[in-house]
Formats: sequence, C-alpha cells, structure tokens
Amino acid sequence: MNLSRYEITGYVLIAAGAIVLIWGTLKFNLIRELYAAPAEREGGVFGEYGEFIGGIVGSLWALAGVFLFFATLTYQKREFELQRFELHKTQKIFQQQNFSTLYISFINKHNDIIDSLTAYDINKSERKGTNFFVFFQEKVLSSFIQKVRDMEPQQKTEEALFSVFRDYFTYHFSFYQNSLDPYLKNLSVLFKLIQRYRSETHDKGEYYSFITKASFTQSELFLIYHVAQFNLLKEFNAFNDAFDVFEDLQEEDKVNAVVQKELYRG
Repeated sequence: MNLSRYEITGYVLIAAGAIVLIWGTLKFNLIRELYAAPAEREGGVFGEYGEFIGGIVGSLWALAGVFLFFATLTYQKREFELQRFELHKTQKIFQQQNFSTLYISFINKHNDIIDSLTAYDINKSERKGTNFFVFFQEKVLSSFIQKVRDMEPQQKTEEALFSVFRDYFTYHFSFYQNSLDPYLKNLSVLFKLIQRYRSETHDKGEYYSFITKASFTQSELFLIYHVAQFNLLKEFNAFNDAFDVFEDLQEEDKVNAVVQKELYRG
C-alpha cells in the first residue's frame, strides 16, 4: 500500500515519541522509582517525568495526529474524486445510450424518407429510393449539357455556364421540392442533434457523423452539395464546416468541374 507523505511523517513522529518515552523512562529511572520504598524515592521524579512526557512526547504525538488528520482528508478527497469520475463516466454512458436511441430513430426515419422518394423517367419507369438521386443528377446534367451545347461559342463563358447550371439545378429542385423537403429537413435535424451531442459531451471523435456520411451515395452528395452551394438550404454550409460532409464527393460532380469540362470541350 502506498503511504502519503502525511502518513509517513505522522508515523515517524509517533515512533519518535515512543523512542523518547522509552528513553525518558530509562533516564528518570522510573522503573526503579516505582518499585522503591517510599522512603527511598527521590522527590519530584514523577513530576519531572510528567512534564517531560507532556512537553516532548505529547507534542510529538499531537503533531503526529495533525499529520494523520491531513492524511485522512487526502484519502477522502481522493475517494470523492474517484466517485465523481465514476459518476461522470456513468452519466456519459447514459447520455450516449439515450442519444444512440434517438439517433437510430432519426436514421430509420431518414431511410424511410429515402425509400419513399419516387420519380418517373420519360418512359414512365419508376425511379425510387436511392435511384431517385441518380435520376435527379442525370436530369440536371443532361439539361445543362444540352443547353450549353446549343449555345454559341462566344456565349460560353465560365460565368454564363455556372449560371445555366444553377438555373437548371434550381428548376429541377423546385420540381421535386415537395418530396425533397422532408428528406433535407430530417437530415438537417439529424446533423443538429449530432452537433449538440458533440458540444455537450466534448466528444470530437464521435462516430455518429461518420456513420451518417458513410451512408451517402455520390448522387445524394451531388444533391446536398449543390443545395448548399446555391443557398437553397443555408445550414448545410455550416454542417460542412463542422463535419466536412462533402469530403467524399468526387470533384468531377461539383459545379465548377462540370463547367470547366464543358468549357474545355469548346
């Protein structure tokens, strides 16, 4: 068992007091005085011995008591700190369990919303679930490319092409907005919950944002990225700053790369 410096000092003082007590007993010949006849006893020996014990041994043991008292306080403080640490750890586990339950419910709702997304192509074939995002991306890109290739060469500036892309994206987004609003709002709330959890727990390494980002397809990221890029839902820019949402989006799917590709084609 590791002893604190207060305990060691206290025990040393107790031992020193005991040594002084033994030495004083021998010094004053106290044993001889106890067994000697009253007439043979030296006067005042017991008084001097008492003063000696009270003055030196008593002081040493009293000081030892002070040090041992501080040792007790130190142990109590350590126990309180351990209890507080365990309580904090228990609270954190409880908080994480509660958030995990809430997170799972939102993820399930998120997946249900994606499953409910439906669009129909020109052949009236159903494009459902994650295929909806693929279809949406195809619609935006095909509209953009067709428009750009019908433009005169002198009209094809970077600014003009960027504007054309933005207009077609906004147009198709508006067309499907009633379907996309629940998806985007639920996703927004999900990121806000993760942000709040991270703030409350100071857990910068939380894995909820990584799980959420890992579920995004490229076409899904295409939609979310350009929603943020064209300020159709401004909070997604803040989410990208906090969680780097678009780190897995291919550069070739971003508006600037699409515009540059068409400019290069001439």
